[in-house]
Amino acid sequence: MVVDDTLRSNDINSRHAAILGLRNILKSACSCDVTTLTLPVLLMHEMTEEMTVAWCNKRAELVFKCVKGFMIEMASWGGAELKNLQFLVPKGISEDVFTNLATMLPSIFRVSNPLVFKASPSLSHKNSNKSKNGKNKKK
Repeated sequence: MVVDDTLRSNDINSRHAAILGLRNILKSACSCDVTTLTLPVLLMHEMTEEMTVAWCNKRAELVFKCVKGFMIEMASWGGAELKNLQFLVPKGISEDVFTNLATMLPSIFRVSNPLVFKASPSLSHKNSNKSKNGKNKKK
């Protein structure tokens, strides 16, 4: 993705050319059977001085929400289903900003919680000593 200096501004919105470029990237990935995609979450490759914590949070929220909307829209396009979507953080990102972005991600995207089954004693073994009417069988 090629962008200009307008991305350094804090004033971009969902109609900005770079955000619409993300939509086109997702659309192309869908139509060309690409199943794994990596996107720069802040639309920048390196941290700069103007990228404050607030700036990073606002930019990431915009990107996350727009990408989520594009993915919902993408479901009606047909083609391949995106299996892996990775968000890349810029080189030099602070631990605080990274933590904020990691916390924001599951609040915007639905994250499935794994269902863990634990083995338990078999009920059929306990019930094998009872007859159909519930009384114990004679041994």
